[in-house]
Amino acid sequence: MRSIIFALLLIAAISCGKKTPTDVASASPTTEAAAETKSDSATAPPDVVLLTPDQVRLADIATGRVEYRHLSHILSVNGRIVAGAQNRVTISALQGGFVRQISLLPGQSVRKGQVLARIENPDLIQVQQDYAESRARLTYLETEYTRQQELSRENVGALKVLQQTSAELNATRAKLGALSQRIRRVGLSPENAVKGQFVSTYVVTSPVNGIITDVPANLGQYVQPADIIAQLIGTEGLYAELTVFEKDLASIREGQRVRIRVSGGRGQERMARVYLINRSIETDRSVRVLARFEGAASTTPLLPNAFLQATIELGDNQTTALPEGAIVASEGKDYIFVQEAKEQANTPYKAIPVRRGVTQSGYSAVELPDGFSVASTPIVVRGAYSLLSQLKGAGAEED
Repeated sequence: MRSIIFALLLIAAISCGKKTPTDVASASPTTEAAAETKSDSATAPPDVVLLTPDQVRLADIATGRVEYRHLSHILSVNGRIVAGAQNRVTISALQGGFVRQISLLPGQSVRKGQVLARIENPDLIQVQQDYAESRARLTYLETEYTRQQELSRENVGALKVLQQTSAELNATRAKLGALSQRIRRVGLSPENAVKGQFVSTYVVTSPVNGIITDVPANLGQYVQPADIIAQLIGTEGLYAELTVFEKDLASIREGQRVRIRVSGGRGQERMARVYLINRSIETDRSVRVLARFEGAASTTPLLPNAFLQATIELGDNQTTALPEGAIVASEGKDYIFVQEAKEQANTPYKAIPVRRGVTQSGYSAVELPDGFSVASTPIVVRGAYSLLSQLKGAGAEED
């Protein structure tokens, strides 16, 4: 009886220890896939990222080729807005007199022809009176001269009288011309003086559109022609004064394009061209370069002495270029990712160090390593940052 029971227990134990073919088949693929993934990760170089087709799709990776583009080499400089000598204006009285009206403040904008002050000079009355009298005298002398010429031809009058009349006529004409200039100089009308419309006040107007910078005169002050009533800077015909250091001077030429952003200009960019290059080197080894603005005026007016940032386009060269998104930076270095030949089901992407150059219109110049095949090497142009994150994550995991 005991032997029968022992035999039954042995058979049951053997039956429980066996696996069915189905169990073995279901377990085998998982084990092989895990082993394959582990094997790929272990054999991949530290600068290569292996991605499955699903990972490539989720990362939205796209590849392209290196392009040849015309990109300008640029030089970034600082500077300020300056006005030429013809736009730095000193307002003074044309003739001495008392300031009867002045309403100017530093910083105030003025238009060309706008009245800045009214000056009263009683002597203007006498000038206008002299002009009116000289004009009447001239009319009489012209008639008398004509009469003396007729008498001289008939030998009735003496030649001496004709000569005296001619001399007086010329003297009156000269005096009348001088008085007319004095009247017109202060903006008055000689014709009104002939009609007896005398005035003792004249106006001082702005010769340019500009901004008042200083107002030394005050109401009721007596000013001489040499005294300053106000000072202003014209807002038209301004220049960009760029600070270029001596080491970069050799690459600057007249006519080069300059892109300018003025402080407080809301990010608006103005175009200019190098106009003059000063040959005098300052104590800080810099040279002042003037650029003249061109094109349509910005909605934001230029203000003299405003700070600016500028980029000078030094030249147009054809160079290898990639979209900005194709170049990624890590630890102070720039990289691109190239797609290598597939290894089994996974796709390898290798990080290659490069040097980034000037960036324009969404493309960056790139200096590739020696031996790089531009025509046949596919480069990741979209999704490079995802590959960089994957590569850095893999490195951290190994550590």
